[in-house]
Amino acid sequence: MKIAVDAMGGDNAPDVVVAGVERARDEDSQLEFLLFGDEARVRPLIQNDERITLVPTTEEISGNEAPVQAIRRKKDASMVRAARAVKDGEADALLSLGSTGALLAAGLFIVGRIKGVDRPGLMPTLPAATNDHGFVMLDVGANADNRPVHLYQYAVMGNFYAKDVRGIPNPRVGLLNNGTEPHKGDELHQAAYQLLTEASGLNFVGNVEATGLLDGVADVVVTDGFTGNAASKRLRGRPTRCCTRSRTPS
Repeated sequence: MKIAVDAMGGDNAPDVVVAGVERARDEDSQLEFLLFGDEARVRPLIQNDERITLVPTTEEISGNEAPVQAIRRKKDASMVRAARAVKDGEADALLSLGSTGALLAAGLFIVGRIKGVDRPGLMPTLPAATNDHGFVMLDVGANADNRPVHLYQYAVMGNFYAKDVRGIPNPRVGLLNNGTEPHKGDELHQAAYQLLTEASGLNFVGNVEATGLLDGVADVVVTDGFTGNAASKRLRGRPTRCCTRSRTPS
């Protein structure tokens, strides 16, 4: 597996990117990396260049730039060059900690979509209290607006990932909604519920609520990008502390 890496993406790049690449290389002998970035900044950080090839670039994309414009204008940006490597068959996958919007644009306009997938989705792996493998959820922010067919496609993609990559034999697929009853939700969620109920090859367990996510109610949680983004950020939030003060008895 050869992975193209945008060394300049992220708040603490390229330091943390190079460190992560070397750690992954040391832990998995089957991984090889193409590291795209500013040679003067990246080269001194590489402790061991075994299975790491540095590809010099002259531009980088910041989080403040308009994603599509940046991808189209900065042809020698580290993210663009890494995406091009995947498109041209020089690498098998793309990794970047940079602008989410720019990465999505690079995937759409450079790498290209899988046949049958209208919109890509962002899919993190989140923990669950009742099992060791947790669950995946998509979309968590790539698309704010979705149609029912998009949620169906998310379910199919998430099911493949949970089964073939994470090794879950028969992943439970749940639709994030404001109630578990079949009739719950707006038109989008009701239509998506119907599509998922009729879909073959999916172990659809119905609607799931946000309160049950960390309890492991599903292995794959499907949602629109707006709701998924809000839910994932809340799951990552810190618990609040009680604001009352104890009194010392007089």
